[in-house]
Amino acid sequence: MPRIAVALVLALGALPARADGIALLPDVSVRLSAARYEPVEADMHWMGWIGAGAGLLEAGGVTAYFTADVETIIGSTRRAFDASQANYHLEAGLRRAVGERHQAALFFHHVSRHLVDRPKVQAVDWNVLGLRFAGRRPGRVPVGFALGVGHTTLASLGGDRWEATGHLGAALLSGPSGEAYVAGDVRFVTVARSPAFPRGDFLDRSAELGGRWRRGGRTLETFVAGERRNDVFLEAPGARTRALLGFRIGYVGR
Repeated sequence: MPRIAVALVLALGALPARADGIALLPDVSVRLSAARYEPVEADMHWMGWIGAGAGLLEAGGVTAYFTADVETIIGSTRRAFDASQANYHLEAGLRRAVGERHQAALFFHHVSRHLVDRPKVQAVDWNVLGLRFAGRRPGRVPVGFALGVGHTTLASLGGDRWEATGHLGAALLSGPSGEAYVAGDVRFVTVARSPAFPRGDFLDRSAELGGRWRRGGRTLETFVAGERRNDVFLEAPGARTRALLGFRIGYVGR
């Protein structure tokens, strides 16, 4: 396997940037966000998210891509800023444009959750193989959406089976370089009941209001949101309803 990986890297490196409908690294992206929870708890004051992604190879209108993100939950149990969780999100897939404003993707998504500087006996991770469809509608009130459905190929704790996700966002007021927006997200998960992690099917949801500024491929957002989120703890069931106040920075280059 190491020899195959090295040979693949060398083969990709030998490709020209663009030739005969093939493009190497057609796009790259980075993202960073942070938010304060309200109300706070000892192990949950702040949320931080940092990640990056890239289209690896585009051929015949299909792009193979990869993304990697780290979600960190910060509290104050041991010190003023004490990381209590580190959750890793990795995704690989194939995406293709459908018309001018839509995109379809086949994805494989892996999540691995870890406690930081705390004992953890049980592995907590899962894989989802699924499909995603996203698009946008320009106009007086531009609207964007994304829909996804997938099935777990691995769930080490919790018995997750099917996962359906949805996102809807709209720009309420738009200017030359900025806009006020609203957005909402839902995530519904079916669960095989287990005595080791007793819980049933659940629905995560959030609503958000914010401002967005763009310059080239760079984006800055400030937002206030409310969420109902399940599985906030790693090794025991638990859900929280809370507000978030934060910002995001992003970049997409082509």
